[in-house]
Amino acid sequence: MSDNTTIQDIENTNKSNTWIEEVIDKEYLNYYEYNQFSNIQKIGAGDFGKVYRANLKNSEKFFALKSFFNLDNINMKEIVRELKIQHEVDFHDNIIRYHGISKFESENHHINYILVMEYADSGSLRNYLKDNFGKLTWNDKHHMAYQLACAVSCLHNKGIAHCDLHSYNILVHQNMIKLADFGLSKRIGTSTNFQSKEMIPYVDPKIYNNNNNQTTQMFSLNEKSDIYSIGVLLWEISSGLPPFYAKDKQYDVNLTLKIAQGLREEVVFNTPEDYIKIYTSK
Repeated sequence: MSDNTTIQDIENTNKSNTWIEEVIDKEYLNYYEYNQFSNIQKIGAGDFGKVYRANLKNSEKFFALKSFFNLDNINMKEIVRELKIQHEVDFHDNIIRYHGISKFESENHHINYILVMEYADSGSLRNYLKDNFGKLTWNDKHHMAYQLACAVSCLHNKGIAHCDLHSYNILVHQNMIKLADFGLSKRIGTSTNFQSKEMIPYVDPKIYNNNNNQTTQMFSLNEKSDIYSIGVLLWEISSGLPPFYAKDKQYDVNLTLKIAQGLREEVVFNTPEDYIKIYTSK
């Protein structure tokens, strides 16, 4: 890494730090002292950090605390992006609420920020379907599909594309869909490129490149990409299984190429016609 790149990263991180401190000082964002939390338990982890469940002291209410592995330039941008987007869509019942922010000083005297979020008691949609699918009626599935579509529509109406929709970052609280994780979200019309193979079945097939055995290419994800992902998620809600699920088998290049060539999951037996039309209509 060049010296110029390093300096630019430091400047960007400092700028993000300043923005966060300003919104805290002006009370645009609720601030929680870290020592106010108790019964902290890890409930998940991702590329950027870990998520914990915690109580506020002298309260039985649960909160989710989202921490970050390394507060470098990328992670600081992640925090600021999530806070700014959440500020615009906080009114929607099917979007996870951010209550505020906390921070603590690490052993090397760096300030670590933590997002204080609404806690979803059933975890991810993936886990919720695994644990509850046998009890769900088609009315329940229709309702979940409708809630998901409404949440994403809210983002699009604000000019925001999510760009990372899959069943691990859609949460469920008291049987209600809660859209989360705006780390890859972007203003519609700006450039966001997808490079991860982990969530292959959910991603707009236009992102894939069949040339030279390359599985991804630089591609600007947008609101249409979100709509494709919703279609995959609606199939998952109808089946109770992840798309192209095979036990103990990971997604690979062959699946990527097949999806790029038009492979899709088969409609689940006994799915109502009106539900099928929702995710198969062009």
